[in-house]
Amino acid sequence: MATLSVCVAGERLAAPAPHGTTLHYCNAATRRPVWKRQQLTRIAHSRRSGACVPHAAAAEAQTAAPAAPPASTTAALTYTSFEGNSFRVQFRRTAINVLVDPWLVGKLTFGGLDFVYAGSKRAARPEAIGSIDQLAAQTDVIVLSQGIDDHAHRPTLQALPKTIPVVASAAGAAVSRSLGFRTIYTLRPGQSLALLGGALTVRATEGALVGPPWSQREIGVVLQENLSGGERGASLYYEPHADYIAESVASVAPVDVVVSPPCNQILMGYPLVKGASDTPALLRLLRPRVYIPLNNAEFDQSGPLADMLVEEGSAAQMQAALAADPQLAGVRVCVPAAAQPMPVDL
Repeated sequence: MATLSVCVAGERLAAPAPHGTTLHYCNAATRRPVWKRQQLTRIAHSRRSGACVPHAAAAEAQTAAPAAPPASTTAALTYTSFEGNSFRVQFRRTAINVLVDPWLVGKLTFGGLDFVYAGSKRAARPEAIGSIDQLAAQTDVIVLSQGIDDHAHRPTLQALPKTIPVVASAAGAAVSRSLGFRTIYTLRPGQSLALLGGALTVRATEGALVGPPWSQREIGVVLQENLSGGERGASLYYEPHADYIAESVASVAPVDVVVSPPCNQILMGYPLVKGASDTPALLRLLRPRVYIPLNNAEFDQSGPLADMLVEEGSAAQMQAALAADPQLAGVRVCVPAAAQPMPVDL
């Protein structure tokens, strides 16, 4: 069984920290990671599917492209898509597992109104991804980029152990708190948080605007693996709508991997997701080595709300667009298969 040790210094924030501060939550006495668990099982699991590795053509393109060097050169991670906005990242050098915007059980609805909209998985069902208890036992931290149902999926969060720490936007933190999670860290744009004895840093950027213009924006996140001796491991940026403020994103560049949608999704003329139009500019700002298309529309959808959604673009079209752009031709595109762990070498 996995061994768990609770962080004695990791108290919940009573109030938001000032803009631009870094917060540390770890065992102050030993400086050891908050959670420990077996690593061999994870590494074996990560080898079930083919890796997305550099190849000669990509290496030549990277040499020719004017992009800045990546944040790390030897670290690697494993990415598993659970369809929709949901995925898991395993940082392989530290064996840290991060579960992002989890949707693991049941249908996806908004406010429980399945007659208005219902999403159903095609591949990443429990029989394919394992039980939620198994996934929970392999999870060190949950990240919620937003508080609406396709990011903070209440049936999934209700089923997960409330002892798993949650890092979330203000709206995501409110949902987590209402469901009884014990350790919740609210991140606002510009703030960063050190977890697991400093082995993982989560930094928030300005993310999607999901309400009226005066609403508080949700967050994008950078997950940064930190190795012993001050060495940097792999880093990954995620924002599910390709909706961002350029200055905020530029402040965290460069990163190794970017997860962003390849498609636009438009509801009655309003752009909900701007991947096809705005992901290329995002990649120019972040200068990654790898781009992973977010499979946030690759599931079955029904109901009148689904009928009103218009989708533009695809992962294949995005890959072609990047290849034709001199600034982005060196970015390797790694397209995940749902429920299949995809090792990404850097």
